[in-house]
Amino acid sequence: MARLRNDFPPGVDGLEQMVVPSQNEIEVALKRGPAHYADRPITLSVCDPDNRLGRRPQLAFKRRERTPDTVFRSFLLDRRGRGRFYGWTPVQLEAVAMVPDDATASESGSTEPQIKIRRLSLAEAALLIAFRRTLAFLQIVRLFLAGNRKGAEFRFVRQCDALSAPNYSDWVEAQALAEAGEAGDDVHTWPRRPRILVSIEGTDAAAIVQTRRSLECQTWRDFQEASTAEIDQLLERGEPIDDFLWIRLPAGMRVAPKALERLARPFAFSRDVAVVYCDEDHIDAHGTRDAPFFKPAWNEPLARSGWLPLEGALLRLANIPDGVSLQSASMAQIVLAIAQVSSGTIMHLPRLLLHRGPSCLRSDLRETVVQPKRERPSVSVIVPTRDRADLLEACLKGLFENTAPADLDVIVIDNDSAEPATLALFARYEQSGRIRRIPLAGAFNFSRACNVGVDAARHNLILLLNNDVEPIDCHWLECLAGELDDPTVGAAGNLLLFPDGFVQHGGVTLGAGTVARHSFHFLDPKGDGDKGLLDQRRDMSAVTAACLLTRKDLWHRLGGMDERKLTVAFNDVDYCLKLREAGFRIVWTPSAAMLHRESVSRGADDTPQKLQRFAGEERAMHERWSDALKADPYYNPNLSLIAEEFVLEAHPRTLAARSSA
Repeated sequence: MARLRNDFPPGVDGLEQMVVPSQNEIEVALKRGPAHYADRPITLSVCDPDNRLGRRPQLAFKRRERTPDTVFRSFLLDRRGRGRFYGWTPVQLEAVAMVPDDATASESGSTEPQIKIRRLSLAEAALLIAFRRTLAFLQIVRLFLAGNRKGAEFRFVRQCDALSAPNYSDWVEAQALAEAGEAGDDVHTWPRRPRILVSIEGTDAAAIVQTRRSLECQTWRDFQEASTAEIDQLLERGEPIDDFLWIRLPAGMRVAPKALERLARPFAFSRDVAVVYCDEDHIDAHGTRDAPFFKPAWNEPLARSGWLPLEGALLRLANIPDGVSLQSASMAQIVLAIAQVSSGTIMHLPRLLLHRGPSCLRSDLRETVVQPKRERPSVSVIVPTRDRADLLEACLKGLFENTAPADLDVIVIDNDSAEPATLALFARYEQSGRIRRIPLAGAFNFSRACNVGVDAARHNLILLLNNDVEPIDCHWLECLAGELDDPTVGAAGNLLLFPDGFVQHGGVTLGAGTVARHSFHFLDPKGDGDKGLLDQRRDMSAVTAACLLTRKDLWHRLGGMDERKLTVAFNDVDYCLKLREAGFRIVWTPSAAMLHRESVSRGADDTPQKLQRFAGEERAMHERWSDALKADPYYNPNLSLIAEEFVLEAHPRTLAARSSA
């Protein structure tokens, strides 16, 4: 069974380093009442000369009748204790409090921090975004000019939340202060003391010297240098190697002083650990660090394509399969071989412990990965709908006229359609035998519609499809079906684009917002804001049910969708989390890209009744999956869940080693 949170003891994953908000909250005075500040852009200024808040304080926004009742956002204060927060407040705001950063706060001093909050006008917020995040502002303008008002509003709010993002040098300084204050543990008390063999790969003598100098500063002294050829010979001799670990460093890569100690720690506490890798950045000749690369937990497709760099990973020699030549294989090939034949756990440590010098920068080259395909798949397609004949007809035409040959069993779940055009469309397709229509009366309940459709399905492959989704390329279904040929995959989703070309769905990120949010929502796929991920087939924690392929037997085994508590929102996330809990993977692929008009026929969740329903669905998800929602393995905890993707979080959510299983 898959673990949605790490089940290792604290000594392995470092859960003692997870963010636990301080109990010493300082209430922020809302002079004009909470309603004045709710669902609006704000600025909050801080003057804390005695450093009682620390360098990375958090703001606690307390919400009325919502789950969770408090959401946290962090920002940095400078060395003088001064700083300013910008952001968009949540709806149903009840109170605001400042939470000190215990890791960097001073216990001395008597001067109370001065905290002032003010609501910003939309014009002020727009000007700030335009000056501080100019490229993002231009994208908002493009969305607006394209008539995509919803996208412009969404991106505007995300950019407001990104205004407080620290620059990288300030962030590095703050994290170093926090690390200096960590209690740590005594390595002499570890149950095992692994021995580390270090290979330096490359011929640049000056770069090799740089790497060796960084090794000389290691807090972990139980290591020795050995060439890759010597490691191969050690493996060939068949000598006992249970306690030997191996790391190969490109010449010019420098390691942080505690790198070997932190990477070795999970191995010391568990023999199940096979590989540990960490985050990295670049360092220039003057010691300036930039270009951080924050990695996901183990993601096999990304490792196979080369998007996920694994140089500098620490491996247990005993887990390397026979026949693998360390001299000729890349680190990615070695780790992939371990993943295929070993039961050992591959762990990601979300700390920046590796610094690439100019001689060993990350490569932008990607391996060509063949997209799995199944020709002539047999698929039952379930399309819930209510009226909007124009959307449904485009969807059905796409299925029957722009889909490569397939045995399609199309089931339309009709939720009280009454418009003459829709009824005529039903009659035409039913009479031709191309669809089966199942009436479903009553209030819209997406979960019930899907459950009814799956029960009636004739094939084991089940495709949930919104009535406003259309194919772009005819091979889309072959690509999705090919993913399900892998017995470890429980569901597959795809890239969905708005008609204007912006991204509707690039996967789902758990914890974004409060429960989950589409990755790269309203992003221009031709830009670089996705860091190349929109071109990458990859594992995800969830995908949208607007286009989701799964198996009927799995659906019934896991109980399908929740018709009672998740009628409209998050039912797809809930189903995907049930799949992952049962040990199955969720795969997202760009090769099956489709057009999605996003709930055009259903409308927005903006009425009091819909907002109340949404709050109930939010509560149900946190009651059921609270731990999972706090720790998406495929999203780095150093990055913000509130602002857009790849925005730094001033106070990382956790620094614990984690696996994707």
